Amino acid sequence: MGILRLQNGEKEFELNQSRMIIGRRPGVDIVLADPAVSGRHTLVISILDDSFIENLSVTNGTYINGNRTDKTVLQEGDVITVGNSKLVYHSDDDGPGVDEDDFEKTMILKPGKSARNVATKSQVKAIKDAEDTAAIEAVEPEPKSRVAVLKVRSGPAAGKEVKVDRAMVTLGRPGVQVVVVSRRKKGYFISYISGASGSGNAPTVNGKELKSQSTPLSGGDLINLAGVEIEFVI
Repeated sequence: MGILRLQNGEKEFELNQSRMIIGRRPGVDIVLADPAVSGRHTLVISILDDSFIENLSVTNGTYINGNRTDKTVLQEGDVITVGNSKLVYHSDDDGPGVDEDDFEKTMILKPGKSARNVATKSQVKAIKDAEDTAAIEAVEPEPKSRVAVLKVRSGPAAGKEVKVDRAMVTLGRPGVQVVVVSRRKKGYFISYISGASGSGNAPTVNGKELKSQSTPLSGGDLINLAGVEIEFVI
């Protein structure tokens, strides 16, 4: 579990939820009393030992080490600027970790919790207002006979199957490419969370690169994630 610490040392915030909103508005997860900070300014997404940051503020923007960013992977010691406030990111080196040399182990990350355990009502509202989020309106799974399945078709994990029987299933290797498959009221969607800086091509669905918005999935769709082909079956 990572932490964000105000550069002046006055406060620190544990990243103890999968999604946390930084902003000025009461009710967000990390409240900054800074008039230059938007009500819902920045989204922090945490997956295992990795954290990703996404800008939600059209007006003021979010900066990493002085560079404006829309979405990026956080690294130890990164300085995040929101408004006039600076927060320093520190990772947790004591966590379970990910084997960087074994894609098979990191191809399928553990499914997310059900929606009521992932976000409070205020978080869900904040996430809905963002243009690109991975698990808005996540709902309880369908009966077992109708649960979608992700079938790995290539790579060292070929033949493995993962049921999308939770609100969210995360795929990929943090720092390389990460996507989230989520179930919503209108069906199943895939969202590109992040890739390594300068990593090149984004994941694809049926040969089309995933953009910032969530993309609906249909039975038979082929996902290519870091060179590994995965079929979505329902």
